[in-house]
Amino acid sequence: MDAFIKSVIGNKFFILFVVTALGLILGKIKVKGISLETSGALFVGLVFGALGYKPEKVLFTFSLIIFVSAVGLLAAKDIGRVIKLYGLKFVLLGIIITFAGAFATYILTLMYQGSLDPYLVSGTYTGALTSSPGLAAALEATKNNPNITIGHAVAYPFGVIVVILFVQLAPLIFRIDVKKELEQYRMEMMQGVQGDKNQKSEPTQVKEKFNLLSYCIILALGIIIGSIPFKIPGIATPIKLETTGGVLISALLLGYFGKIGSLNTRMPKETLANFRELGLAFFLAIVGLDSGAGVVEVVKQTGVILCVIGFISGLFAELVGFLIGRYIWKINWILLSGAICGGMTSTPGLGAAIEATGTDEVATGYGATYPIALLFMVIWTIVLHTVLGA
Repeated sequence: MDAFIKSVIGNKFFILFVVTALGLILGKIKVKGISLETSGALFVGLVFGALGYKPEKVLFTFSLIIFVSAVGLLAAKDIGRVIKLYGLKFVLLGIIITFAGAFATYILTLMYQGSLDPYLVSGTYTGALTSSPGLAAALEATKNNPNITIGHAVAYPFGVIVVILFVQLAPLIFRIDVKKELEQYRMEMMQGVQGDKNQKSEPTQVKEKFNLLSYCIILALGIIIGSIPFKIPGIATPIKLETTGGVLISALLLGYFGKIGSLNTRMPKETLANFRELGLAFFLAIVGLDSGAGVVEVVKQTGVILCVIGFISGLFAELVGFLIGRYIWKINWILLSGAICGGMTSTPGLGAAIEATGTDEVATGYGATYPIALLFMVIWTIVLHTVLGA
């Protein structure tokens, strides 16, 4: 019997399913009307990760692909109208949010320069904004300084947590009527339908069916897009959108146009919603399992200072993006919540924003901001470590 129990507990898939299930149960608990929903899987994962359990690595990217492709296809029909209505504002938000995070990290690095390794502190920038491409650029800029990775690992879960909490609490703190914002957003989208030839030609009365061939083509094309390196003058590190960004762009574009030759790329909302929930739940559980042990170890060595720095950097970036987007550019909260998550390059944040607003339409703001944010995330990472004397 002991051998049987050990074999079951030692199965990484079993642990993943248990963590996900417990996380979903935790997510249903409400405190004053606020609940973690699917994000509960992250927190349960952190606990199990701290206890020594590890995730099955191959599922990390797969779950992320399933989630991102689903939200991209769900949001595709509105992306063209959003760009027409708001122009370059989302591009600028991607630049501003990533810069604000880098600036906050730089100031905090100077403040703690005497007590902590500056590379350890500055490494929290890529973690706070949950950016793997940024981490790669930081490692290259610092000649693979190991403290960069440690700082990233510690800040990553806090970067995820802060964006999840922000999109859930901002409507309460800033007195935003989410239902009213959603109604206004949909009115703006209806107005934007005029002149949209693609939307006019859409056979809205035809029931959409899930097409596995089209879906696989979308995913394969997304991986190709994400793997294409492109260089920026003055920066040695080639930039890539990586798998997440590539699949998102592929899903948005092909979902918007609706066709690949004779193949239909519009999928039923119910199916995509299930894909989104499945991918997000597994992804958050895996992130928690993978980060739990590392966070505990570094917290033992450096106390809570590094965690606080990562939290502050992420929060400052979000606040700057929110204040500019909301009060200067008057962007609707439905789009802005997604844009903030895109500016933070936070896929878990997007899931939280969808749940907090009750609509997949926030993904249009995410998709409009994410690519430029990913690009400037890498740029500011290189600038940050150059200024710090890397």
